[in-house]
Amino acid sequence: MTAAALELRELVVSFGGLRAVDGVSLSIEPGEIVGFIGPNGSGKTTLLDAISGQVSPSAGQVLLDGEDLIDHRPEDRAELGLVRSFQDARLFPDLTVEDTLLVAEDARRPTRLLATTFALPTERRAEAEKRANVDALIADLGLTRYQHRSICELSTGTRRIVDLASIVAARPRLLLLDEPTAGVAQREAEAFGPLLRTLHELTGATIVIVEHDVPLVVGLAQRLVVMEAGRVVSAGPVADVVKDSAAIEAYLGASQEALARSGARSV
Repeated sequence: MTAAALELRELVVSFGGLRAVDGVSLSIEPGEIVGFIGPNGSGKTTLLDAISGQVSPSAGQVLLDGEDLIDHRPEDRAELGLVRSFQDARLFPDLTVEDTLLVAEDARRPTRLLATTFALPTERRAEAEKRANVDALIADLGLTRYQHRSICELSTGTRRIVDLASIVAARPRLLLLDEPTAGVAQREAEAFGPLLRTLHELTGATIVIVEHDVPLVVGLAQRLVVMEAGRVVSAGPVADVVKDSAAIEAYLGASQEALARSGARSV
C-alpha cells in the first residue's frame, strides 16, 4: 500500500444558510501528517465528513491521487484506502480485544464459508496469517495485557487504542483522525503522541488529524491548518503557523502557555 495524496478544491459544505465549510482549498502530499485546529464550530469535523463521504459538499472537489471522489460513497472511498475514525470509539463491547482485531482483519480479507467449513488448506493458511497479523498489531501498540479482555472492561483511552489498531488493520492509505484524545484522561492522552507516530510508521499512510490538544498536534504534524468559521485562516509548516498573527488571533492565543510548556515554539 502506498500513501495517498489529497487535494481539496474550493470545497463548500452548507446546511441551510450556514456554510460550515467555506471554499477550502488544500493540497496534502503522500505520507504527510497535517493537523487541523480551530475553535468549536470552525468546520474541522465537517471537513472530515466531506472528505470521507459522510456529507455531500455543496460545491468543490475532493481528489484522492487526482481522482474526484464527489460521487463515491463512503464504502467506495474505503476501498481506495480512505479510512476515517470518529470521536467515539465504535466497538462491540462484548468482544475481546483479540476478537475485535480479528473482525477487522476479516473485513479486509473475508473468508469463504464453504472453504472455512471444510477447513481447506488455503483458508487455514489465511486464518493463520490473520492471527499472526493481529498478534503483531497487539504487540506493536502495547495491548498485550488486554488481549483477552472485553472492550467493555477497558478505559476510554485503551478503547481508543483498540479503535486505532482496528484502523491499522484496514491498511489505510489516507487516514482521517477526528479528536483521537476526546474523552481520554490526561495521563492516557500524554501517550498518544508516541502512539500516533507508531501508527504512522506501521501504515505509512497520509494522516489528517483534527485535535483540540494543540501541543500534541504541534509535536506530531509537519504542517498545521487553522480554521475559523469554515475558512482556512492560516496554513503551513508548524513553526510558521504557531507564530502567525492570524492563527494566534483565531485560536492559538489562548494556547500560548500550553505551547510554551510543550516546547512547541522551537519546532
